[in-house]
Amino acid sequence: MSRSSINWGVLGAAEIAREHTIPAILAADNSQPYALASRRGVPSALVERFGFATGYDDYEALLADPAVDAVYLPLPNDRHAEWTIKAARAGKHVLCEKPAALTAGQTREAIAACESAGVLFMEAMMYQFHAQHARVRELIAAGAIGEVRGVHVNLTFNLEKSLADFRHGGLETGGGSLYDLGCYCIHVIRSLLGEPDRVATVARFAGPQAAEMSAAVVLGYDNGAKAGFDCGMDATPRHAYEVYGTAGTLRVPKAFVPQPDGDGPIDIVDADGNTTVERVTSHQYPNGVAHFADCVLTGRRPDYSPHDVLANMRVLDACIESLTTSRIVSLEKP
Repeated sequence: MSRSSINWGVLGAAEIAREHTIPAILAADNSQPYALASRRGVPSALVERFGFATGYDDYEALLADPAVDAVYLPLPNDRHAEWTIKAARAGKHVLCEKPAALTAGQTREAIAACESAGVLFMEAMMYQFHAQHARVRELIAAGAIGEVRGVHVNLTFNLEKSLADFRHGGLETGGGSLYDLGCYCIHVIRSLLGEPDRVATVARFAGPQAAEMSAAVVLGYDNGAKAGFDCGMDATPRHAYEVYGTAGTLRVPKAFVPQPDGDGPIDIVDADGNTTVERVTSHQYPNGVAHFADCVLTGRRPDYSPHDVLANMRVLDACIESLTTSRIVSLEKP
């Protein structure tokens, strides 16, 4: 593609789109907000607010627009695979909100549809585009904490009063904290320790639809590394992870929620308990949007590859299987 920017179509006006992704499209030099679709009618106020060229009251109509290069899908979880496949068949590149689908099987079908159509696919796991996480890996490689022994992740917020939110639904519709938050935690652990060999999950169910409101997961590795995370929609906000080793600990206290000023502190704790704080400034949503748009323009594969997306979903599948069977679930390497 010889142009310097791409035209984005957005399917749905969810909060994540309004508050983060559409503003990121506006902020990215290689992106233009071209079309917005909502099944509740043409979203005229949002079209005007964000400067979209056009609006639709039908998702299919947006996909049929030849001026749209790529689509962003912020739809409810159980519709991600369906509309990824429809967008691919319409010839649109796809940035799909996490989780990519409800199962690894669905994810594989969505990826295959994109590959068959010759379009790019990336899951919108945007936290990873904040530079603080690359700095964590640099510190580990430099021996700042010795040999890594384990990772712990905490990601919670309180959604108990918002009963109309789709996340209060059952696991069969993509509701619950594992789908909404656990996918992030799994990605952090995999990015630092690689693929786990087994997982075990416990959870709390509550509300009128008996939603999975919170979960705790242990991930085991044959090499002796250990990892764990807790995620929940029923507790005070927490969004941090720590990596501990033989000579210290790295703590990332603002790991997932975008900071308006881009602040990303890293606490470096040595073996004696002394703490040094590094601050990394970065903006994850504009970075992620710009990266995907650059891939569309240049034809290169996203750094967060479909293979990696599928591997993340395989672990999430195992967490849910462990929860529903009350057993430790073993994983084969992808």
